[in-house]
This record gives sequence, structure tokens and C-alpha cells, in this order.
Amino acid sequence: MTRSARPPHIILIVLDTTGARHLSLYGYPRPTSPQMERLADDCRVYSRCYAPGCWTVPSHGSLFTGLYPSQHGACEGSFLIGDNLQHLTAVLKMAGYRTLGISSNGLVSPATGLCGAFDEFVDFGRHDLHRFFHNFTGEAQKDTGELGRRLKQALTLREAVALTLTYLKETGGVGQLSRTARHLARRLLQDFWHPSPVAKSAGYTEKTLAWVRRTLPRLAREPEQPFFLFINLMEAHQTYRPPLRWRRFSRWRDRAWVDPQRFYRRPPDPETAQLVTTYRNLYDDEVLYQDDLLGRLWRTLRQSPAFENTAVIITSDHGEHLGEKGHYTHILSLYNELLWVPLLIRYPRGWAAPGTDNRLVSLTDLYATVLDLVDSPLPRPATSSSLLEPPSRTAAVAQLLYPEMWLSRWQHRARQASLARETFSPSRFALFLDNGLKILERWDGALEIYDLKKDPEEQTDLRPGLAPEVLAEFGALVALHQEETGFWTRRREILQHRGLAAPEAILEAQPCAVYSAA
Repeated sequence: MTRSARPPHIILIVLDTTGARHLSLYGYPRPTSPQMERLADDCRVYSRCYAPGCWTVPSHGSLFTGLYPSQHGACEGSFLIGDNLQHLTAVLKMAGYRTLGISSNGLVSPATGLCGAFDEFVDFGRHDLHRFFHNFTGEAQKDTGELGRRLKQALTLREAVALTLTYLKETGGVGQLSRTARHLARRLLQDFWHPSPVAKSAGYTEKTLAWVRRTLPRLAREPEQPFFLFINLMEAHQTYRPPLRWRRFSRWRDRAWVDPQRFYRRPPDPETAQLVTTYRNLYDDEVLYQDDLLGRLWRTLRQSPAFENTAVIITSDHGEHLGEKGHYTHILSLYNELLWVPLLIRYPRGWAAPGTDNRLVSLTDLYATVLDLVDSPLPRPATSSSLLEPPSRTAAVAQLLYPEMWLSRWQHRARQASLARETFSPSRFALFLDNGLKILERWDGALEIYDLKKDPEEQTDLRPGLAPEVLAEFGALVALHQEETGFWTRRREILQHRGLAAPEAILEAQPCAVYSAA
């Protein structure tokens, strides 16, 4: 079977916040991905692909550069990729490609600089981007004041009313109550009349499919012009609101009323556990609905005359925590609930046969793979190994450089753990070895070690049973990869540039207010 003489078209589909652990294609007991299982017959399915970051910005930065977050610089509080780096979009333009993109994630757009400069880009998430920066700069707290901060602990309407009454009794702040009520009313009306992708993603997901169906015939009219098409789908991202007709695991009346990150602010209790179960069901329904749309998108792609000479890459930037190990959404963790992501590649004729590939893979490897597909002469970074070459990767890295936006969540949970005589310290560096071992280094410096071949759920930490000299070897190995990837250098730059303190110092210096709804 010979390859086409023309350079292949390339389509990169990112299923935002879709972890491999929740896909039946990867062994999840619920049938959440029947369409992916069907299209996998045409693809090479990579079983051990890991994200280099736990959330959108660092992982997409790695997709577009082939570098780890500490090297490309797009991470917590800084979304810009270094100017001196070879961005995938620019590389493809130099190779003669027309570049098009569509995204429901406001962080993944030319507006942030993360995606580079596309020839055409449809940005559905710009309103969410505005709200994100609004929250990040602390303006939202100024709007709602003390009462707003207290209400962030409420998980139900009953609790919100109780907290409000307690606030009035303590302060008599009727004016603040009025301002907070107006602020919340504006937010609710906005989400009802003009929902953003984060508030309700299904409409934007369908709009994305409609746009692709309109765009492919236009591209087909220029068969000699290779194109790169980037698609980001936000369906599995919070807030979890699957269409009613796709409720397979949740009840029709179930709703995700509050941001799951709020669960960090309160100790575990039966009510929280019930909400987490509900959110897990809603999340799985979102994944199922997204899978159906992916099947429809695949059928549209197959009908295009250009499909035979098209490489289709389907992956995710990270997964989602739903209470596992005390974590929620996709912050403060480098466990596999977040880092293990799907990767399916439909190669053009003559490049690679369909089947399962068990090699160790990082999302950074897609950069070198695309450069090989387009026969680019530009150098590949050492952190990116082409999947068109024989397996050569011996280790992969994931990083959480500085959890600036999430320190308050960490602070609340750490205080709760302290009261219970426990330790809550998130991970900052993960090292995956080709032999199946995974080494986690926490912010308190302790290591956790897992054998992913025997323990894919990361339930049994091997550290207590290891000899001191073996632990020292693992620690030295982590330190070596931290040095090679510039982890500590980048972290120091972040602290100095933004005038920040180390997370541990902040936890010690700042009290954690806990409000009672009783």
C-alpha cells in the first residue's frame, strides 16, 4: 500500500476534559463510547497516553509545541507560549497548510495566544474567557463581598438560605445582601438567556458539527491545498448538563447546580457524597452524548473526498476527578483520573496500520508525529517522539508548576485534613516509566509510587514497602527529570514575576475561614 504524493490533510480533535478512565473503549464498565469503539477499527489506538498537565492551558501548550509546561511557559497564571518556540500552527503554515480552528473553550483560542495565529478561527468561548479572567483577578469577590464568599460554601438552596440568615444576624448587612442578590440574578439570567459553553455546552457542540459540515465542502474545492483543522469540544467539561434525551446514567431531574470545586471547601459528608455520585452520572452522560456527536462527525469526514488522504487525531487535554482520592474537577492532582487520556489516530493510506499500540506516549509526541506527516525539515524537540517511528520513549513527565488559581481550595482541604490528623498535599511532578511504574512527588516533598500494570487505579502506594536506598534512587530519578525539563527554574520565574510566595508558606500564613450553615 503506497502513500499519496500529496501532503496529507490533518484534523486534530480535542475532547476537552474527557479522561480515558470514563471511556468504555478503555475498559470503563459503563457503555459510554460505543461510537469510538466502532471508529477505532480504522485507527491506531494508543493505550498508554498521558497528558503533561492537569488542565487546559499546559496540556494544549504541549500539544502545539511538543514541550513540557516548564519549557513552553503556558501554565497557571501565564497563558502565553514563549515567542522563540516553534508553534505547530506556524510550522504548518510554513509547510503550505491552510489552518482552521473552532473551539468552545475560551482559553483555547488565538485571543489568549495559546493557539497561535490560524488563518480562520471560530471562537465560541470568548464570553467564558471574560468570566475566567474576572474570577482570576479577584473582581468577582469584590462584587459579592463577605456574603458572596460565605455562599461559595453552600451546595444546596437550603444551605444558601441558612448562610444568608446567619450573615444577616451577625452583621445586619442588608445592603450587601441586596448587592449580592443583584449580582447573582444577573449571572443566572445571563446563563439562562445566553448560556456560554461552560454553562451549557450542547448547543455549541452541535454548532461545531454544523460548521465542520459547511467547511469541508469548501475545502474540498481546493484539493491541492492541504489543510490543518483543529476542533475543541467542551461537552464533558463542567457544568455537566447533558441533553435530556441522552440521560442514560442520570435522572431527568438531576442538575449540577454548583461548581464541583466548591467540594474542596467542606469536609466529606453524606450530602456531598450524594452530589458527587449525581455529578458522576451527569458527566458520563455528557461523555456518551459527545461520543454520539463524534460518530456523526466521523461519518461526515468519511464522506469528504479528501478523507483518504487525511490524518485524524482524536485525543483529550486531561480527564476529570469526581471525588477520587479527595479531588474534584481537574485541579491540584496528577493522578491518572486527570493524566490518562485517549489517543486514536487514523493515519492516511500507507502510513500506519490500525490496531492497538501499547507504547508509552505523551501528548507532546503529537508534535513530532505531525511534523513527520508533513515531512517538515524543522528539528523535533527531545521531549517529542514521533509515533511513526519505533517506540523509543523511556519516560514521560507531567507537571503542576504553581497552583496559583486554586490555592484557596488547597488551603481549605489542608485545614480539614489537619483537623482530622491527616495530610493533604497535592502532587507537583509525575514521572511515568516505560516499565509501568509511576512516581509522584508531592508539594511536601514526599513520593508516591504506583505499579500501573498491576494497579491502574493507583490504590496501593508502594513507597512504605521500599528500602531507603530504592526510594533514594527514585528521588534522584525525579530530580534528574526536573532538572532536564527546567521545572524548578520555571517555578522560580513564576514566583519572582508575579511576586508570589511558595504554596506551603501561604498555607501556613493565611487562616482558613469556615462558615457554618447551622
